[in-house]
Amino acid sequence: MKIKKAVLKFKLADQLPLSYGYKLRGFFAKRFENILFHNHHQDGGYRYAYPLIQYKIYQGQPTVIGLAKGAELLSQNFLEIDKLTLGQRLYVDPEKELQVIAEKLKVLSKIDQLKYRYRFFSPWLALNQENYRFYSAEIQDSCLAQQQQFLAKILIGNILSFAKGVDWWVEEEIKVVSQLEEVEVNFKGQLMIGFIGYFQTNIFLPEYIGLGKSSARGFGTIIEAKKD
Repeated sequence: MKIKKAVLKFKLADQLPLSYGYKLRGFFAKRFENILFHNHHQDGGYRYAYPLIQYKIYQGQPTVIGLAKGAELLSQNFLEIDKLTLGQRLYVDPEKELQVIAEKLKVLSKIDQLKYRYRFFSPWLALNQENYRFYSAEIQDSCLAQQQQFLAKILIGNILSFAKGVDWWVEEEIKVVSQLEEVEVNFKGQLMIGFIGYFQTNIFLPEYIGLGKSSARGFGTIIEAKKD
């Protein structure tokens, strides 16, 4: 299966921290009305689905990823951006570049062939309220193998959420082997557990997509490990 991916990169004189991802999202949410830019309905409800437009700070620069319908919207609207406001910073006529790629999604049929290796460029927020309680009570102090198996299972679920979001019905078994470690993350003023590191899998995933909680704000962004 093929999907369209659009990557909009801004080129600013400043080097921005990862935390500016939510400010980038806020700018686009105010600038464009389509729900895919912000995932909020007009009645105040939330679009509970995989975000098709995601906001990152990659290598210090604002970066916006569009997938499938999100890629089309980004391609249609990016020329309208004649200024960029991020918190107290205003950039007039920012230099920007849009790249549109056709990504071929696939799963290797032999699950022992974990051809694809990725790294979390930004912390992966794997734990919701339910699995956080189980993790802290049963997994956090267990052996490394048990920890990685637990995280790999959650990661497979996140990957399937991405596939569903882009209308990809995955029939093959997905296999993941993880090499992840805990990091402390300040999320909306609260300290949370995140994870960084690597994973290998038999499924091809588009680079720069986010997995897990708050992927629209830049968390859980993956890049190909070979680029390290």
